[in-house]
Amino acid sequence: MVNVAFLAPLGTYTHQAALQQFPEDKHTTFTPVDSISKCFQELMTNKELDFAVVPLENSTNGQVVFTYDILRDLMNNSDTYQENEAVPMLEIVAEQYVSIDLCLIASKPLNLNSLTKETKLEIHSHPQVWGQAANYLKLLEQKVSALHKIDASSTSAAVRLCCEMEGEEQGGVISLAVGSSIAAKAHNGFVLDSRINDKKGNTTRFLILKRRNSQGPPLEARPFSPLANDQMVSILTFVVKQDSPGSLVDVLNVLKEHRINMCSITSRPYHFPKDDRIQLTPENEEGRWRKWQYIFFVEVTHDNRLDWAPVLKGIRSNSMRFCFWGTLHRNGRYYDIT
Repeated sequence: MVNVAFLAPLGTYTHQAALQQFPEDKHTTFTPVDSISKCFQELMTNKELDFAVVPLENSTNGQVVFTYDILRDLMNNSDTYQENEAVPMLEIVAEQYVSIDLCLIASKPLNLNSLTKETKLEIHSHPQVWGQAANYLKLLEQKVSALHKIDASSTSAAVRLCCEMEGEEQGGVISLAVGSSIAAKAHNGFVLDSRINDKKGNTTRFLILKRRNSQGPPLEARPFSPLANDQMVSILTFVVKQDSPGSLVDVLNVLKEHRINMCSITSRPYHFPKDDRIQLTPENEEGRWRKWQYIFFVEVTHDNRLDWAPVLKGIRSNSMRFCFWGTLHRNGRYYDIT
């Protein structure tokens, strides 16, 4: 029996990602969790859970910073270190890509041509959506007297709330939601307009995590693509000496020396933990408490024959601390262009 946590409620894109990775059968249980941070926390503390699915980035809006920051904090708060390498409780074992085709949804049928300058709209959705359907919403706003955007914890939660409000409220305000057709189906809503996202092919990438000490075979890429061949993906985080010229380049050169392709690099604000157990050199001790320091997230691709021992040795010697989050098979949906 496999138990998979995902961002609640039913009908979210995270739920869709979980369904793409794990079979929907009697051997799999899907457990909705209230927030991204709780997905991590529940996986660490609830031994009945085997995996958690969380969003990482969107092809239009970029990073889901909540996830990046939780990974940073897990590295910082790890109870296990091997020299300056953090070994947190969780590791990344698979990825999924979900096409984000947004829909305008109501609790009952509504002819959009009936909207006038007397109409007031209240639209619910996840904050990420406002940037993904900006042009459509701008045109919609021009048709009515007022359009108010209301943030929700997820697109599915927005659709559920909209459907519970039954569309028309006192004062002539019409409540709508922007979400997926899956969410509309889950909450008995009506799709008024589909594929309203400005950029077609908009996709969100999700990570699947498990506890490092859990047993079981590696997760396969679902779907597999011949384009991936034997390509693997690995994810690392590290911190370098802030005032040392070339310190970032020194780490990246380790990858180059071993013919490892870096396909992405990003950074987030970083603060050393107050109870830091790693001994720093005197010249770096002052930097422990300074602002404007950064942790780097690097993603690399390589074939499955790579010997990581010399690579990690090089990263260890050129970083103040680092974490190897795991290696996974490249998912076939990575190559989709629409």
